[in-house]
Amino acid sequence: MVRIVAGIDDHHENALSFLDRLRFASADVRLLYVIESLMPDKSFPDLGPNHPLSVLMAEIEQQSEAKLAAAASTLAPTGYPVQTELRKGDSARCLIEFASSWPADIIAVGSAQKGQWGSLFFGSVTKALTAGAEQSILIAKSPPRDQAGVSAVLATDHSPYCDACIERFFSWEANGVRRMTVLTSLDRGTAPQPVGSAEASERLTGSLPDVKDHLRARNEELCLRFRSEGIECESVLVEDHPQSAIAQTMSDTEADLLLLGARGHGFWDRIRLGSVSHYQVVATPHNVLVIRV
Repeated sequence: MVRIVAGIDDHHENALSFLDRLRFASADVRLLYVIESLMPDKSFPDLGPNHPLSVLMAEIEQQSEAKLAAAASTLAPTGYPVQTELRKGDSARCLIEFASSWPADIIAVGSAQKGQWGSLFFGSVTKALTAGAEQSILIAKSPPRDQAGVSAVLATDHSPYCDACIERFFSWEANGVRRMTVLTSLDRGTAPQPVGSAEASERLTGSLPDVKDHLRARNEELCLRFRSEGIECESVLVEDHPQSAIAQTMSDTEADLLLLGARGHGFWDRIRLGSVSHYQVVATPHNVLVIRV
């Protein structure tokens, strides 16, 4: 069972489309709409029922409940148990607090490009989730292309953390994934000093042919697992910076979704989202599932 909190706002349709198309074997979904304060100080004053602000707030609550009901109706064909929740406050904070108190495995939200600079400016809620959420996050910026299933790219550096994230993804049983590309980028020229496991350090300091052979073998192991689940899978190993490798592979495969762990992909030591993960969420047009363990 995967527990999912989906944020309902003006851009949630893409997130709900992915929850539908991923076809989790067993999922429990909570839809959360957050009403932000109309006051400059972000407060919700206690006013009489006839006060203009109270009347306006009552209308907003009715509209919000209607949006929640419509979103729940959208997910009805999935068969997932769905409950709705209406709260007041800061959207990102309420999403994180609600997901933590349940507790949820995934926070799913839609995100739109902001302003004339397009993907350089994705929404503030998206950025706040990357900084503050302890859960995995699904950021949906566009709908899946194909009704038949989801095409995805899994970016991994085969670090222990990434391995754990991949195991978490398998445990969710996303039966709607029809095609997977396992991507590993070898960026020896710009990688920082190796950190973490002795295995990762050995890979970085070994001869280039040996490192490539090792990574190809690890990629193929993952491909065999995906194929055993009935998912088409191919391995891609490139010598390039992770960001460039991801952009090229997402384009070449026309993938709907990028999967990656919250840390890793270049052997950076990060407490929260690593450089690669954060960039993919806030500054690219890719739909991203960042997995945390």
